[in-house]
Amino acid sequence: MKGERLKVKGILVLFFLSIFNFQFSTCRAEDDHIVDGLASVAKVAGETRTIETVEDSVATQEEEIPLWKQKLYYGYNFDIYFHHDSRSDKKENGWSIALTPEIGWRLKERYYLGMRFGGSYQDTYTTYSYVALDGAKYTEDLRVMHGSWEVSPYMRYRMKTLFDGKVGIWLEARVFAGMEFPRVMDGKVTGTDYEGLRHNVTYGAQVSPVITYQFSKKKTFQVFFSIMSFGYSGSTRFYQDPETGLRHKEYSNDIIVFSGKLSNLLSSHFTPGLYGLKFGVQRSF
Repeated sequence: MKGERLKVKGILVLFFLSIFNFQFSTCRAEDDHIVDGLASVAKVAGETRTIETVEDSVATQEEEIPLWKQKLYYGYNFDIYFHHDSRSDKKENGWSIALTPEIGWRLKERYYLGMRFGGSYQDTYTTYSYVALDGAKYTEDLRVMHGSWEVSPYMRYRMKTLFDGKVGIWLEARVFAGMEFPRVMDGKVTGTDYEGLRHNVTYGAQVSPVITYQFSKKKTFQVFFSIMSFGYSGSTRFYQDPETGLRHKEYSNDIIVFSGKLSNLLSSHFTPGLYGLKFGVQRSF
């Protein structure tokens, strides 16, 4: 009996030793595999580096991005515009298209500071009506092409975001200055606003809303609501007398209301007709 008990005890001891050896040999193998894997990741170009967590890696990548890439952006905008002006002595219809690249700097999350610059092409058809000395009524048609350029610094403030930050509602204030060079394509200029006109200088300030939609990490679509703009507009027209050759200037200024001049909107003979769309895309570097 005693021998059988010793035999049973021996078998039990061997059984537990085998289980113990199996468990630890497996853990050891797994540990060695993990350590080898980490060592292969940590050893880069012959250097041993400290293992970082995922959060540390992301933070390191953000720190490695230069500040100018985080703050600087650029864009391009298109402006398509149609207008209609009807008076007792003049009817005018025209259209224009403009391309204005821009570059800017994100001051803070809600504040952007930038500048636009570019040129435009405008085609205007005007019918002048007048009464001759004999009482007869006459009309003259005139077609004028305008080439112009403009520089416009601006500051933008984000008032509200919608749809998890995808849509932004902004208020933008800008100042602008530019020059316009008219060229008569068809018709007589005698007695019209374009007689002797050499060029026109424009300047002013304007406030208008802007709506943006961020459709990717680096691209933002923007729409300008110029029809809701307010501000001040001035111009200096430079003339040259075709007979004497003498040059003179003509100044004018007005308040901008709904992207039009206040004096025109208040005139009883003015028929408003204003149709336009200005849109563009901003891109991060």
